Amino acid sequence: MAKKQREKKQKGRRNSLLYTIVTCLLIVVSVVGACTVFFRVEFVSVEGNERYSEEQVLSVADVELGANLILTPGEQIAQRIYKGLSYVNHVDVQKRFPTTLKLVLTESVPVAVMSSGDGAEWVIDSQGKLLEKVDDTLALEYIDVEGLTLENPQQGQQAQVPQENGDQLAGLLKLLQAIESRGIVDKISEIDASSRTEVVFFYEDRLKVKILNNADFERKIRILEAIVATLGANERGTIDLKTDTPIASSDM
Repeated sequence: MAKKQREKKQKGRRNSLLYTIVTCLLIVVSVVGACTVFFRVEFVSVEGNERYSEEQVLSVADVELGANLILTPGEQIAQRIYKGLSYVNHVDVQKRFPTTLKLVLTESVPVAVMSSGDGAEWVIDSQGKLLEKVDDTLALEYIDVEGLTLENPQQGQQAQVPQENGDQLAGLLKLLQAIESRGIVDKISEIDASSRTEVVFFYEDRLKVKILNNADFERKIRILEAIVATLGANERGTIDLKTDTPIASSDM
């Protein structure tokens, strides 16, 4: 009798487990089916675009209207935008249920100009991304980088230089990032990155500034700003920030 009762209980537990599994599978199938039927891409919005029109972004993004919103591949959409629009630095693809896909763009800011071996001028951002090839007139609007030559430049790709100049490029980009962070891009006219030990730039076309190539550039820029604040508006000269004790020499 006891054996039959145990078998009956075990059978009941197995039936209960089977029922639970079947119920869960039915729920999953129902949820997936509902998502497939109801969550469709009906609207695509674009934010953060200044250089490109909404139509340009949507054309490159190539989002399939009517496709399932959950299964829409956000990373693929972002990659198409990066490839087609070189000034786009970041794309955040947001799915707003039930029917909207939102594309939030962050655009690159052009900062400097570098030359390639064939003499072409390329605008770069502070991260070294090649934004576009420009003519001599447009190149004058940005910081002129001397002493480095681009190798095989391609729009939308990172700047490349000969291997032996890799440290110089790294120092240049760190300097550009510090200049951008401090908000003084418009005060810098030229950067000479030809040396492997130091980088030289011209501040307001009147002050020649020297900094070691591996320095904490943001800290050095803050020191420079403090020094400039003590100088006359028309004073010219050289400021050497390669040591812990800045050296300023006037040409006046």
